[in-house]
Amino acid sequence: MKILLVGNSFSVDVSTYIHQIALSAGIDLDVYVLYIPGCPINLHYKNLISGQKAYEFYKNGEKNPFMWCSIQEGLKYQKWDYMTFQQRSSDSGDEETFFPELPLLMNGIREYSNAQYILHMTWSYAKTFSHEKYGSNPMDQESMDKDIINAYDYVSKILNLPYIIPTGIAIKEARKVFGDNLTRDGFHLNEMGRTLAGYLWAYYFLGLDKDFSKFRPSGYSYDDVTGPVTELELKELMKIAKQVLLENKGHNLNG
Repeated sequence: MKILLVGNSFSVDVSTYIHQIALSAGIDLDVYVLYIPGCPINLHYKNLISGQKAYEFYKNGEKNPFMWCSIQEGLKYQKWDYMTFQQRSSDSGDEETFFPELPLLMNGIREYSNAQYILHMTWSYAKTFSHEKYGSNPMDQESMDKDIINAYDYVSKILNLPYIIPTGIAIKEARKVFGDNLTRDGFHLNEMGRTLAGYLWAYYFLGLDKDFSKFRPSGYSYDDVTGPVTELELKELMKIAKQVLLENKGHNLNG
């Protein structure tokens, strides 16, 4: 299975461990990211039109040997089974920012790929993170969660895209267990957050019956002051990922 994420650093975060998690169950799943820091959907569309070599290319959590490519080169690199799209985090709660560029981007990509399209729901910022859209300290995390969930559901219906990967909901639910401790800087995921996202995506694409209990995160993530994820935490993160998919069957590829 070949998956391409058209995104930014949030796409890098969620894709860090998917390949390793799948391998722990004996499954070969390759995950690539077309990456520009903080990239919004309208810039992806502009890059599709211009063909600019603006992207770093990631494979299975690591930068690909050729560092810079155009979106067209990334699209031609493999025969993609699935392709995911996300808005940049600060605009993810505003459905108007997805239009008109997202449908134009998707239509333009059809020239290069017949992959199935999926929306990737981003997550809210930590309460300690200051952002003008949601107040300063404490940030209105609850409102941001609500806005993101509503925006992705709206875009899904308007564009007839039935599948959404509910990463934002998984982070929201995990905060009920672990507190506001899933990001390393208030918005990018730390080791625990990346592990949760990896589980969620692996279950999403491969099915809830898969056994990922042999997975241990190592190798590609950032140094994390919170330390390694413990055995008990891994079990809880797997449980949360499964539960979120079970409770959001309308979004679930395998549901």
